[in-house]
Amino acid sequence: MRPIPALAAAGLVAAGLAFVLPATAQPQPRVPSIVMDHLKSLEARCRAAGGQPGGGRFIVAQDFTGDRRPDYLVSEGDYICTGRPNLFRENGEAQVDIFVTDASGQAPRVFADKLIGFRVLAGTPAKIQIARRGAVCGPGAAPTTQCATQLAWNGHSFGAGVSVSDADRAGPATAAPAGGAAGAAPAGETEAAFLARCRQELVSRDAGAARWADEECRERWKHILASRPAADALMAALPAPGQRPAVAELKARMTGVRWAAQAPRGMLATGRLGGLEAFVEGAGAPTGIGVSWNATGAEIPYDVVGALRTRGAQVTEMACETLGVGEGERRYAGSLPGRAPFTIIVNQRTAPTGGAMSFYSATLSLDGRHPPRGSTAGCNF
Repeated sequence: MRPIPALAAAGLVAAGLAFVLPATAQPQPRVPSIVMDHLKSLEARCRAAGGQPGGGRFIVAQDFTGDRRPDYLVSEGDYICTGRPNLFRENGEAQVDIFVTDASGQAPRVFADKLIGFRVLAGTPAKIQIARRGAVCGPGAAPTTQCATQLAWNGHSFGAGVSVSDADRAGPATAAPAGGAAGAAPAGETEAAFLARCRQELVSRDAGAARWADEECRERWKHILASRPAADALMAALPAPGQRPAVAELKARMTGVRWAAQAPRGMLATGRLGGLEAFVEGAGAPTGIGVSWNATGAEIPYDVVGALRTRGAQVTEMACETLGVGEGERRYAGSLPGRAPFTIIVNQRTAPTGGAMSFYSATLSLDGRHPPRGSTAGCNF
């Protein structure tokens, strides 16, 4: 496992960019616009810090999923910013992002984390091993504890596959459980685990729910799947501890959003992400990011909190308040490895009549704080 910024491999350098390509590759792959926007943000951050962009071997273009399309790993720690050599490396850690190319040629970001090192192993597909340190290494881990894991592609994202130290046995890696309230959904929850937990919770509150719980839980899972693109965009934009990204950087990180040329008053940026409106809010500096939806007389089809949990975030409800019939607000404490703590505020209303408006919004704070604990009783909305 080589530390960031070491990335020793044959490179193809063109237009100031360096690519690590498989030995059989001949032409340089065309880099998707989403990846290029991310690279431009590195250049802008370098210049803003008083440095001179110098490129470097910071892009690995390989097939990481087995679909024979080139995917892209961007290692910020390998980006050369002349005059500010440690701009993208703090305390021996640096950001690594992985963009996976889909059938349409788009390349959404599916992985983002602060790492102390990584390596790419040749193969079909190529394998990625990462090294981290601190609490993500398991219960009781000291801030200096280091651990290494080989990422596993699950068809949607990269998760922990096998511990590098145990790779010969191909056993499952030990996940670091995050703290939370009893009964809270676990981070990285699978569909089967969600359906089982959902049924148990419904039946525990009402024994009669056994007749309809499975159908209700399957419907809730659909809401989670519909919210995954939003969850991925929001997670990618979350800053590391102590960072306060500018609007342009947040927009570049929230891949998949079609940003409007101008934002309405009270917002720093707005755009579309499927059936949702994405936004960056604040006065001058960004204070929050989120998504919203509304429709007349419709059931709410989204669950961003549930989607965040399935993507690996630890989310714990801290307080809720009923504001009217079918309407209320919930506040959650959110944690994600390599990211600052965040608050999630969900406001929603299910239309009480067919002509009334239903709405839903999920806003993630950028202030690095969790909300205070309050009452979560009696919130039936």
